[in-house]
Amino acid sequence: MIEQGAKQHVEKKSPHRPSRREDIVDAAIRVFAAKSFSDASIQDVADEANVVPSAVYYHFAGKDELFELAMRRVLDTVNGVVADVRAEEDPNSDRSLEAVLVAVWHWVEAHPNESRLVHYQMPGATSGAATVRREFEDQHIQQAFEYLSPSPVPATKRAAAIEHASHSLSTRSLIELLMTVHSLRMDGGPLSKHPSKSLLRALVAVSSRIVFAD
Repeated sequence: MIEQGAKQHVEKKSPHRPSRREDIVDAAIRVFAAKSFSDASIQDVADEANVVPSAVYYHFAGKDELFELAMRRVLDTVNGVVADVRAEEDPNSDRSLEAVLVAVWHWVEAHPNESRLVHYQMPGATSGAATVRREFEDQHIQQAFEYLSPSPVPATKRAAAIEHASHSLSTRSLIELLMTVHSLRMDGGPLSKHPSKSLLRALVAVSSRIVFAD
């Protein structure tokens, strides 16, 4: 029994290497993608990362911090995908909008664990995760404003307020549409049986109508 326990201890990786922190966050993404926040445990993350639980606590305060960092890691990656596309295109054009939608679509398909974490987990599971999600949405809502065609200066304050409300509704509707469509097409969802290419074309068309409609 002692020899077996010693062998198991040796097989666990050292908790102190700097790379272990990144490995544990990667493991947390996989665990939280498979289980709800309330059902997942530090032991689950430790097992997935092939470390002992104390190694997780060596790097992180607990499950809340791990969940928030996992969420931030995924959303920062999406931000990077969007930024790379916008850097290559005119950020105010419909071509740029389409390129962003296509790039994110393919990223979602290539990263199922990360996508499940973002689209299935409750964003309010922790206060920190809710803040991370809100910052992400606000950033992309602001970027969506850049796609809107410039319009004449409103003649009155009331007209300006109506125009601002209209633009806010358009951009927020776009972001909510994108988040919803991705969640509905995953893991047997209502849109999962539709061909990916057809859904993507429809998403691009609807998004363009929302943003560029006169």
